[in-house]
Amino acid sequence: MDFVVDNGVALSAIFLGAIVLIALGVLAITGFGLWRRARAAQKRIERESEALTAQTDRLSAALERMPERQAELQGEIASLQARIAALQVLANSASEAVDTLRAPLRYFTG
Repeated sequence: MDFVVDNGVALSAIFLGAIVLIALGVLAITGFGLWRRARAAQKRIERESEALTAQTDRLSAALERMPERQAELQGEIASLQARIAALQVLANSASEAVDTLRAPLRYFTG
């Protein structure tokens, strides 16, 4: 027991040094795990960011093509409207022709 009393300061320093080294070891292991998780998260974020950038590029290209597509659709709509007008004229003419052809039947049925 005299050894502990005579060397109390040195033993305390050794004990505290051991505690500090153990704490630094735990801190290093925890820090390394945190660093690995941070790197994995960063890589995952980079992959998601690249996918999002690609999707943004696709949407931007689609938006850029929209006016061209809209002009094309407007042309198709105008063409369809012209065809509808022509079909209406043909339908009216056909209706008048049918009425003309059925006109003599009124004398026989009536």
